Amino acid sequence: MLFVKKETKNVLPVLTSEQAMGIYEGLKTKDANRLFLEDNIPTEYTVEVMKEIQRLESEMVAKMNGSFKVTDKIPAEYDEEGNETKAAIPATYYLVTTEAELEESMASELLTINTVVTDIRIWSDGNPDATPTWTDYKASLTGDN
Repeated sequence: MLFVKKETKNVLPVLTSEQAMGIYEGLKTKDANRLFLEDNIPTEYTVEVMKEIQRLESEMVAKMNGSFKVTDKIPAEYDEEGNETKAAIPATYYLVTTEAELEESMASELLTINTVVTDIRIWSDGNPDATPTWTDYKASLTGDN
């Protein structure tokens, strides 16, 4: 009889919001390898946080530049004779007016939205020492200069 040894995988506990924010703060000064080597943070956790950062940043930029679709376009409807019975409804896109409104429109189970939104704005120009104002940041993404 042939016996096959089953490989067992260690299953990590679910990442908490508190842990995720700690990793988020760590990523400001270290890469994933250093977090693993120096802080013993499992790479899987760091990858999960980095994916969430990327998702939030993509959503934020799409909302800021007007490409975040809120509702799909609904085509017109016609009867058998070709007469329009229902007019087409164009797609609607998210329109940002304030930073607080943007933050309220976003959600994450892992990361604190206002921290992420503020950090994205702070780092948007590559110079965290000269943080752009909300108005300047919004204008940079919408072309409203």
